[in-house]
Amino acid sequence: MADPSPPLTRGVLPDSARRPGVHVTRHTAADDVTDLVRHVWVPRWALPPGERVRQEILQYPGGNVAVLADEAAFYGVDAGLGTRELTGTGWAVGVLLRPAAAFLMLRRPLNEIADATITDLPGEFTTLCARVRAHMSRPTPEETSAARHLQAWVRQVCGPVDDDGILANAIVDTVDPPHGPASGGRRDGVQTVRELADAVGISERHLQRICRTRIGLSPKWLLQRRRLQEAADRLSGGPAEHIELAALAVELGYGDQAHFTRDFTRVVGRPPGRFRADVADSDKT
Repeated sequence: MADPSPPLTRGVLPDSARRPGVHVTRHTAADDVTDLVRHVWVPRWALPPGERVRQEILQYPGGNVAVLADEAAFYGVDAGLGTRELTGTGWAVGVLLRPAAAFLMLRRPLNEIADATITDLPGEFTTLCARVRAHMSRPTPEETSAARHLQAWVRQVCGPVDDDGILANAIVDTVDPPHGPASGGRRDGVQTVRELADAVGISERHLQRICRTRIGLSPKWLLQRRRLQEAADRLSGGPAEHIELAALAVELGYGDQAHFTRDFTRVVGRPPGRFRADVADSDKT
């Protein structure tokens, strides 16, 4: 079922999502797929002719499977800033996968596919897409039914989670807990690769191997991504969250504001102060 007041999917930069004509809902994962699916997301958009909305996403380390009216695929994680352009009228039904799922689904080390888009998926994927599209094309789209079919397919093609998958989930959950406050970038959470390895009870070498094959990205990337997602959330929180950038850098675990600004600018494409101003401008429209 949909969350009562569903927030934006974490990592979707708010100034690229708070636009008239674009609406995103989020559904909690079914009880039997919580080890494979973080949540289901359903965007719908209806834009005037000629208008384009460019969505920007600091993606979660797991990948997505999404079905749209005219395409469907597994979409790998972009290590930088993921983008998608919306035009006209449309919808999507997608699952944000937990780290255990992608390897079990694709049967390939994740570092070999990086941010690939893969359309040749196992199981009866073509049949699944037809079912999802049938539910979403009705006069009153049936999001819950479409989400149920998509999650059942994930469980079918992935099967039970293996030991390395359980460990991959634990690593990411330590950096970014699925419920409750995020801790990956905060001073009371893990801040270094060594601390992350200690927190999940494995060596740094073992941590690096699991992240490479089951997540496709490094432990250092996981920690930085959580910090940047947290920074984007805080910088878009309105006047009550008008925190000084130097204080925010320290809270996120950076040694100084300059380091924070460099990281944020390199990935997001603009410095934190400019990002905050852009969010404020988008809220006025």
